[in-house]
Amino acid sequence: MKNHNLHGYKFVNRINITKLVMTLLLGASLVGCVSSGGTLQYYLLHSTSSQATSETSSSLLINKIILPDYLKQRGLVYQTSSTNLHIATEHLWAEPLDEGITKALKGALRSKGVTLLTHNVDAQNVQDYLTLQIDDFIATWQGDIVFSGQYTLKHLDEAQSAIHFDYTFPLENDGFPASIEVMREAITALATDIASDVNQMQE
Repeated sequence: MKNHNLHGYKFVNRINITKLVMTLLLGASLVGCVSSGGTLQYYLLHSTSSQATSETSSSLLINKIILPDYLKQRGLVYQTSSTNLHIATEHLWAEPLDEGITKALKGALRSKGVTLLTHNVDAQNVQDYLTLQIDDFIATWQGDIVFSGQYTLKHLDEAQSAIHFDYTFPLENDGFPASIEVMREAITALATDIASDVNQMQE
């Protein structure tokens, strides 16, 4: 009986030690999951580098930029299939996207000889107005950037119809930084078309 009880005690003791080890391992893994969160990365759509400028020939006041709901958050968005989107939680815009688009478009238009104004206080003599509606501005699983929507240019009180745009640019490299570089190219393409329409409207 004495030997039997000792054997049972050792058996129970091993079970308790095993449970303790498993508990410690599980706790360590949970702490690791909490503490190993990735570092947040912030991105600018507009470039902070000096850009080539052209002699200003016209001014344009932007009324507003209209974004779809999925672009109204700070997380960068990637289209993973024809029906699904992934919104990043660790890769974020450093400023609201409509502000980033305005700044990028402003720089691109400046290089085309058009000054984009954002406040009425600076627009006492402005006769042309821009409204921009964006339908999609996204990197896709097919390896490209899609930028589509429409813009309206209004000269004084003349009614103007909406002008549709739809650009697709291939991505040469993976990753959000590479995507943003191509997004800047897409905005430059839009600026080229807007500047051309502004010049024709003022002729």
